Amino acid sequence: MQDNIAQEKGEAVDGQIYKCPSCGNFLYYDPQSNKMKCDYCDTLVDLQQVELAEELPYDDDVEQGFVKWSGVKTVRCKSCGAVSILPDYEVVSNCPFCNASNIVDTDEIEGLEPNGILPFKISKSQVPIVYHNWLKSKKLAPNKLKKQAKRQPAKGVYIPLFTFDTTADCDYKIRYGQHYTVTVGSGKNRRTETRTRWYTARGQINEFFNDVQIEASKSITQKNLKKLGGFDTDNSLEYHNQFISGYSAERYDKGLDSSWSEAKEIIKLSLRQEIVSRYNADVVDYVNMSCIFSQRTYKYLLVPVWLFSYHYAKKSFGCIVNGRSGRVVGNYPKSPVKIGGIVLATLAAAGLLIWLFVKYFV
Repeated sequence: MQDNIAQEKGEAVDGQIYKCPSCGNFLYYDPQSNKMKCDYCDTLVDLQQVELAEELPYDDDVEQGFVKWSGVKTVRCKSCGAVSILPDYEVVSNCPFCNASNIVDTDEIEGLEPNGILPFKISKSQVPIVYHNWLKSKKLAPNKLKKQAKRQPAKGVYIPLFTFDTTADCDYKIRYGQHYTVTVGSGKNRRTETRTRWYTARGQINEFFNDVQIEASKSITQKNLKKLGGFDTDNSLEYHNQFISGYSAERYDKGLDSSWSEAKEIIKLSLRQEIVSRYNADVVDYVNMSCIFSQRTYKYLLVPVWLFSYHYAKKSFGCIVNGRSGRVVGNYPKSPVKIGGIVLATLAAAGLLIWLFVKYFV
């Protein structure tokens, strides 16, 4: 899985509390070296080796019962309600999601323990570079934004994600139309009309779906997950506390069964698109599908994001960075001057086209 590089200092990590063998400070997971690192003396310690995360069978009894998530503690933000998971020896003073300071310890919550994790690839030192490149790409942003924006420190958070594998067997019936044109009338009333021939077809489709990703976070929407480009979940590793040392994690806000219901809708939409693509359809009246899902498996993963905000013109804007790819989703101010310039240019182009049409064709 990971390269078993020789240790630069220290011993292999073998406990739940990760202490530096040189100075006794806490170790955290460092994406750049793929090791545990001491922020004080820069000592590096090898990770415990883990395997790839396994697919788990998904049946109706999966969500029943209590599973203790060992080596961590649960805290809740009184402001936004986010439930965060921390290594039990760490102290948090602010919510990683809304930055509020009223954080309280809470009782352990019943539910599933993650069976997999995608460690960070993007380190905290790389976030400013990613952020500035993202700002540079925003053509409608004010010119002063890049110099005047005040970025807050980024916080590394693992967010919960369910992935599903399944084979879908689907019988379908489709009614679709194909357009054609006819010439009708005569003289001044002669014109071309577009009409539609309708067809009905039946068929069957069978397809395997791998790692359909459903966010289970209170703070990240499915829409933002898609904008972030998703995650390379085939590379997820067995869950181990070493990877969250120095970070926090969010406890899932949406259960496995609810997530599966969303996954089914995504699968059905994909199947519908594939069915329609089989026919040279200009318009579709309906696609009725009867689907059976078999060989269902799931993974409950923690996936990495960097969260931060920046301030400009007395306003705050939030950003999320995919901790694997560096892709950014965020808000930014738009320049009224630039928007006005685009509007004027569009109106001028439209006016020129109208003038040319009148001059040469009327």
